[in-house]
Amino acid sequence: MADSAVNGSFWKNLTEGEGAFRMPRALLFLLFLGGAVFSGWCFKMVADLSVEEAVFVDPPPSQSRLDEERLDGIIEAFRGTVEARQGSSGVVASVTDKNRRPFEVSRRAGKSAAGGAQVEAPLVEPIVEELLPPIMFVRAIMVVGNEAIAIMDINGVGNGVIVKTGYMFLDKKGRIAKITPEKVTVRWAGKNIDITPGF
Repeated sequence: MADSAVNGSFWKNLTEGEGAFRMPRALLFLLFLGGAVFSGWCFKMVADLSVEEAVFVDPPPSQSRLDEERLDGIIEAFRGTVEARQGSSGVVASVTDKNRRPFEVSRRAGKSAAGGAQVEAPLVEPIVEELLPPIMFVRAIMVVGNEAIAIMDINGVGNGVIVKTGYMFLDKKGRIAKITPEKVTVRWAGKNIDITPGF
């Protein structure tokens, strides 16, 4: 009974008392206030963790786009090779021009019929142009029994041309000499050229 009376008077003095009880009452109030603030902050952290964040991922590059760029590069390289081969005859002619050969031996020709003046005619050897083979690719080779055919791309003839042994192209300058499962042999300017399938 005495303990309950003491406890009752302590809480009454703590809540309503003056003097020495004001400081513990203020501390107790601050403690409860701090606990409430800390609990609110913890609740906010848990709520923030449960919020779903949108994640944006860049789409991967399209494979068809990569293949298109690779094929464009092959086509540009092919065109550059064709243009270089077509312009090679002009380069050869300019290199062998007499103005680029200052030590060319010259001879005197006879008098001209018009004015009787003597002219010098340089001894220039005739230019022999080497006939370059066209650019050729073998796409596929099919051998059935004793018969063999190939599908080829021949510059100046066309793409996807079906050829057999003995097939002639470009005014009969080129001829398919032999077709085996591993390669196609083309006869050009007296020489054999072996072409294997693929780019």
